[in-house]
Order: sequence, then structure tokens, then C-alpha cells
Amino acid sequence: MSDTNSNAVRELRRALYEQQRTIFILRSQLVDQRAVVLQNLTRLETIEGYMGNNRGERFRPRFSPIAGVELGQLGRRLEMRERRRQNQADGTSNNAAGSSASVPPTPLSSRTAATSVQQNGTLGDGQGTSQNGDAAENGPGPNGILEAHMNRARVRMVRDEMVHRALQQQIEHQHQYLLQQQQREQAARQQHIREQLDEADQLHEQILEAENDENQDPAEQQQQQQRQIMQQQLYERNVRLQLREGRRFSSGAASSFVVPPAQLYWERECLICTELPANFYNRGCGHVCLCSACAVNCVLHKIATCILCRAPVNGIYAFVR
Repeated sequence: MSDTNSNAVRELRRALYEQQRTIFILRSQLVDQRAVVLQNLTRLETIEGYMGNNRGERFRPRFSPIAGVELGQLGRRLEMRERRRQNQADGTSNNAAGSSASVPPTPLSSRTAATSVQQNGTLGDGQGTSQNGDAAENGPGPNGILEAHMNRARVRMVRDEMVHRALQQQIEHQHQYLLQQQQREQAARQQHIREQLDEADQLHEQILEAENDENQDPAEQQQQQQRQIMQQQLYERNVRLQLREGRRFSSGAASSFVVPPAQLYWERECLICTELPANFYNRGCGHVCLCSACAVNCVLHKIATCILCRAPVNGIYAFVR
């Protein structure tokens, strides 16, 4: 039986591992597709940047918001290299023109010569120089195209890195959200289970009480009702006593109490044994609250305060009606 359970657990773990692997592969494919989409968007932005340039301007790498300082410095270095190369070509053409001063000038303009050379596919020294200058003036040269490709590659790398970071943060946030949701659901389930258990315990207690009531004899039920009535009466009497004592002490009568019989506070039964009638009182406060046996015990045990108001006892006297 244990081998069967272990095999089943092993199969479940293998299936769970395959599912997790499939999810990881799908997420990787999603990341690749998003990267392709961003690459296409980057290419569109590059084309828009080309279209935004004038014909006589070079490629501007600053049209993209992702192009940083390093990319701008790279573009400036390439432009300076292109200018030095063009200056060297101009100096070479000027030297060639000075050495061959007897050659009559060509009637065609440099632009027309460059156009004819581009159409025929042949390029001379002077014509090549004019063609390079014309290309530098009219549009981006080979270095400009190389710079554009490098810019696109740099932007693509930056975009891919940003996409990867964003996806990683999104996955982490989703994982944290799922964990918090599972914790909340588990806490709610536990609270619901506790409430159900409490309700079941209360219902069980009610059923047991009902069964006990049914199994009890009528005489026992009557005695129990009488005990409940006596307890309720005792509770009400204590409440009334506390209210009366509160009114007396709040009015200041306890500190200025005088002993004459007209102001004695009488209890029907002894407050200690609650069986015999009260007929002894304290001279300091006037509380008639002890029977003869309890008064003797108070004297023998040297109780120095009244059991009601905690006033000092300076003598216990019997009260005769």
C-alpha cells in the first residue's frame, strides 16, 4: 500500500514539474514575441527618423528617447571621421587640379557629373571627390548608414533589456499577489471552519441540555427552578443594597452617621450565614447585619471593620425590637 502511494505521489510530482516547465516555456515564448514586437516598433521609429531628416542633413541619433549620451558621442566621432576623410579628399583633388592646370574645365557641374557617374557606374578622381561631397550634402553617406545601423542595434539592446526587466518585475508582482491572495483565502477558510465548529459546539450543548431536561424528574426540575429563583432574588437584593449604600456614601451620611435607632440600617437576615435574623449592630456605622452566632465569631476573631461599609468597629451591640 505504501509503495502504491509513493508511486502515485511520484507521478503527481512529475506531472507538476512538466506543467511548470510548460508554463516557463510559454513565458519565454511570450517574452520573445514581445521583444520582436518592440524591435519592429524600433525599426519603425528609425524609419520615421530618416523621413524626418531633410535631404541635406545627416542622420540624427537623438530622435529616439532611448538614445543616451554614449550613442550621441559615437555619432559625433563618426561625423568627425567623415569630415577628416572629406577634407583629405578635397586636398587631394585641389593638388590634382593645380598639377593639371592646362586641362580645360569640364562644362558639366559637379552635381551633373556625380549623376552621370552614378548612372554609368564609372568614377574618376575629381568626379569621385565631387560625388562624395554631393552625397555628404544631399544625404547620409556610408558612415551615416553604419551609424544608423549601430544606433538601431543599440536601441534594440536597450529595449530588450527594458522589456526583460519589466517582465521580471511583472512576474514578481504577480507571484506576490498570488501568495497574498492564497493567504487571505486560507485565513477566510480557517475563520469559516472555526465559526462552524463553534456553532456545532453550541448546538451540541443545547442538545445535551435538552436531553438532561427530558431525563430529569419533575421534582428535580422543580428544585432547580427554585434554586434559580433564589439566586435571582439574592442577586437583586445585592444590587439594591449596593445602590442604597452608594446613595448613602455619595451624600456623605456615612462619615457623619449617628447611632440612634431611628437611623439604623436593618437587614432581615445575617449577611454572613444568611439563615438567622440579624439583631446585632455596629455602633460606629449603625448596620444591623449580624446574628448572635456570627457576632460572637467576629468578636473572637477580632474583626475590626464592618462587613458592609468597612467602617471601624468600636462595639457590637444587640438590638432588641
